[in-house]
Amino acid sequence: MIRFVIYVLVAIVVVWFATTVKLGEYTCAGHVKRIWESEETRDLRDGIKKKATSESTEELVDEMKEGAKPVVDRLKNGSGSGTREAAGGETGDQVPDTAKDPATSPAE
Repeated sequence: MIRFVIYVLVAIVVVWFATTVKLGEYTCAGHVKRIWESEETRDLRDGIKKKATSESTEELVDEMKEGAKPVVDRLKNGSGSGTREAAGGETGDQVPDTAKDPATSPAE
């Protein structure tokens, strides 16, 4: 509880300094506001938004959904994880049991 109170007090002091103490012509909050509203930052935000909503991004998401569809279908049907089968692996593949392997077991 004491730690929480200390964290809250530190946060209050930081906010107070950021909004009232001038660093040159503006406060820290004023500088951040001016940077956020600058033309360069606006161009950066617009570019990121454009790239994130572009057609190539939508195609990538669709490919990922199609690749995961067999696994999701197997999980919905309740037939185990099905990751090996969905990934094209053989169902008879043996997975080594590392707990029985003396090379990987912890020394006693």
